[in-house]
Amino acid sequence: MENNMYGESVETFEDVIQVFALFRNCVLNLPERYNEILDSDVFIRNYEIEDKVQKHLKNPHNMQTINNFIKILKRYTDKKIREALPDGWMNDEWIKTEWMSSFNDEEEKRKEEEKIRKQIKEQIDNTASFISGILTRHKASSIKTKYIDHAFKPKIKHQRVKAFETVLVNNHLIDPHTDFLRIFRGQSPDNRINWIGSPSGFKYFIDELFKIEPFKEEKQKWIVASNTFTIEGNPVPLNIRTHKAKDVINDTKKLINTAISYLTD
Repeated sequence: MENNMYGESVETFEDVIQVFALFRNCVLNLPERYNEILDSDVFIRNYEIEDKVQKHLKNPHNMQTINNFIKILKRYTDKKIREALPDGWMNDEWIKTEWMSSFNDEEEKRKEEEKIRKQIKEQIDNTASFISGILTRHKASSIKTKYIDHAFKPKIKHQRVKAFETVLVNNHLIDPHTDFLRIFRGQSPDNRINWIGSPSGFKYFIDELFKIEPFKEEKQKWIVASNTFTIEGNPVPLNIRTHKAKDVINDTKKLINTAISYLTD
């Protein structure tokens, strides 16, 4: 269970919208609520939040609600933030605090004000970018389903695909109970290929696979991967691209590279 920046649980789409709205309201009232933006940390920008939003974006009303948040946040340029928090704004609330008394002169106070304005702008920009990214990824995942290779003009011979599949099956990287060849002929699978290795291994596998012909020109490899594979029976997670090759053991890399080599040698 996640907690929002006010410590309340976030479990549903409505909870997420409330978090976005709280952040927006802080932006709209910077002079009194700038400190809440500074304290909002990275909770808003994570993949569990994205997952809760993605499931509800087919509803046009929800899509519009998200777009409205983005529009408001993007209005807050450096100039607009400075208008809301002009030079000397900290004197109104903070000058009497012990923290502000630590600054020796007005120049130091102005530097600190500018530093905080930049931090606020960064938080607003990062949040707007993350929410925009959710919509971009939703649009991409809604593209007509794509699969690997071409159904009627296969560029890779049957024997090569079978050899490739055999290495992956025999080394327990994919579930043998899938129609692998059908998927590699650009056809819609009855069941996706189930990757039973690690998520990091899967990320490495897809990265390496799409370096070779005829796949390397594909611009939407993660859409293809999501349409074609599951990981341990679950959909390919949205954060799969955050996994690192260094987390994959060398033996697994060698097995993957050997399997892929059968498609090209």
